This record gives sequence, C-alpha cells and structure tokens, in this order.
Amino acid sequence: MGGASLIDIKNVSKSIDGKCILKNVNLHVNKGSIFGIIGENGAGKTTLIKCLTGIYRVNGGSILIDGEEVFDNNRIKQRIGYVSDENQYFSSFIVSQLLKFYKKTYNNFSQEKFDELNKKFKIPVERRIRELSKGMKMRTAILLNLSLKPDILILDEPTSGLDAVIKKEIMSIIVEEVALRGVTVLISSHQLDHIERICDSVAIIKNGSIKLSL
Repeated sequence: MGGASLIDIKNVSKSIDGKCILKNVNLHVNKGSIFGIIGENGAGKTTLIKCLTGIYRVNGGSILIDGEEVFDNNRIKQRIGYVSDENQYFSSFIVSQLLKFYKKTYNNFSQEKFDELNKKFKIPVERRIRELSKGMKMRTAILLNLSLKPDILILDEPTSGLDAVIKKEIMSIIVEEVALRGVTVLISSHQLDHIERICDSVAIIKNGSIKLSL
C-alpha cells in the first residue's frame, strides 16, 4: 500500500538517565499503510513512540514526518493522533469535558465524527474517566484520537488487557479509517498475533535495536 515514505526514522539513538534505550534505529513507514512494531516489554517500543510523537528529543539521528522534524513542531503534531498504553488522562474529568479540551487543543477535532463513531463504541459521555473500565478507557482514547481526523495514528499496545471482542472491534475500526481516509497507522504490541492480520509491514525491536523488518 501507499508508496511515498511518510515517516522516516534515521539512525535514531536515545538515552534516558545515562542508559541507552534506542540504538541506531532505522524505519520507514509508507503513507496509507499499517506498520507494526513488535517487541517484549522493555525492548524500547514506548521510547521510540515517544520520540516519534515529539515527547522526547532524540540524542542522535533524526525523525522526519513529511520531511519535517517532529520535535517542537506543533504543525506536525496537530496531524498526529497518539494513544498511549496508559491512558491516564485527567481521571476526574467527565468524558464530555475531555471532548471540550480536545476541541480547544486540536484544530481538526470533529464532534460529528466522535458522535458518529460513538454509536458503535457507546462511551457514556457523562461519566468520569476514573469510573470507566480499562476497555472503555481504551475505546475513549482511540475514539478521541480518530476524531482529530489525523493523518498519522500512533497506538502503543492498544489491545493490552482487552477482551477478544473489543480487540476485534478496535482493529476493524482502524482498518476502516485507513480504507476511508488513507490514514497512516503505527501500532506497537508485545505479541505479533494481536496485530499481524492488519499490518502491511512489521519490525521486531529487541534491546533497543531493530532486529528484523518485513
């Protein structure tokens, strides 16, 4: 799928508190494709994703999205939807308050898109975040980020701890977004079988290095 490379990760290294977490990582993700990063917990997946979303600055190498550095680049960050594996958010917020926050933060946020997708997701918008189950919190995070109408959707362990029905539902909605809007998706998991059915390409990361890219 795709063709033109949208995400270019070149010779990236990252150390945290003196410990080398990423070593000379090279990856290229094509526009309109679904790319999977597979690795055990502690392999460096989340650190790589935090570099890719501009949360961390890399120590060496470069991360380019559409030819532009992502760190400190708000225009590029506006185009990225990011679902972390934690989804802490503001636990005392009511879901509807979180919607208002997203509307103020992201130029392209669409209430209409949220409402349309929520017919399927059934998120109770008048409940507090802390009252939601883990599965419902993950649905909320994915739904909010899809409603940004992102060009790039980055998902860190999005199916961790969820039951099979919700996993299938989430994966089908991601595939649908790629088909409808040509979204580029990068998805991490510690288990290949969770995501291999939907990925166009996968890379395996181990001890902070890419061991295999297919």
